[in-house]
Amino acid sequence: MCFVVNVCKRFANENPKVFVTITHPYCVGLLLVGTAFFFLADMLYVVPFIFDTSGAMYKLAWLVAAFIIYNILGNQLACYLTDTSVASLPEERRFPKTEEEHLWAYCDVCKMKVPPRAWHCKLCKFCVLRRDHHCIFTATCIGHKNYRYFFWLQFYLALGTGLSMGCHLLAVVVNKDFQNRYVLVWIIKSVLKRENNVHAGNWNEFLWQNWLLMLNTYALAFSLLMLPYQLPIFYLNTTFYTGSELRYNLGLRSNIKLLLGRRGFWTFISPWIHSPLPHDGTSWEEMKPLDISNF
Repeated sequence: MCFVVNVCKRFANENPKVFVTITHPYCVGLLLVGTAFFFLADMLYVVPFIFDTSGAMYKLAWLVAAFIIYNILGNQLACYLTDTSVASLPEERRFPKTEEEHLWAYCDVCKMKVPPRAWHCKLCKFCVLRRDHHCIFTATCIGHKNYRYFFWLQFYLALGTGLSMGCHLLAVVVNKDFQNRYVLVWIIKSVLKRENNVHAGNWNEFLWQNWLLMLNTYALAFSLLMLPYQLPIFYLNTTFYTGSELRYNLGLRSNIKLLLGRRGFWTFISPWIHSPLPHDGTSWEEMKPLDISNF
């Protein structure tokens, strides 16, 4: 994962315009097509091996899948539509107060002073409030105002691919026809029982099911690899690039409100739940130094 990040970062630094032209449409499209593909493949092919298509459990599975799809696509869209640039601030907040002026830095590209934790993105071509990173799957920077949507996008991608894999495994347990179409099962049964044709159906179904499992494994692995990057952000109120910085760590509860808004984890229900952030991204409270005089 680090190798992929480094390659993308180098490409973006050397040819930002070409990088955006190539990666944005393809990666956004990949996420949209992949989401639709797994949704339809699981609900129309895998889940019917587990539940009766006329039963209540099958209908419940559709509701759960639709809820996950709604949050994946909704949070991806909200990430893109939410302006988290310094220019999105009210005009009177684009300039530092006298007592805060020493905390603001000057951006040589934008030719203006920017708040603490704001950084310039050469791909977006503007300064981003509490910039975390540039996401090619949302075609925009992730920062102070849209981090909430990015977090839930990652969460629901991991949940969706995880449940998809769970459906595959459950179908293997409860349905012999589904089980016999896997290469590994076919090899084991062929060796132990000396059977040469234990898989049900034709070769097209056999290959399709194994291909689907392979894609699901890759999608789940990618989603799970990305989630650990979010842990330091919550625990330390840091960003993707500042790593283990402790300067703005105000404790887990306060950090969650700063990232997800006042409604906190209730925002998992929908990207359109109103959850105002504690401040506009210009004034950041710092962790108070430990007073050792009392020890």
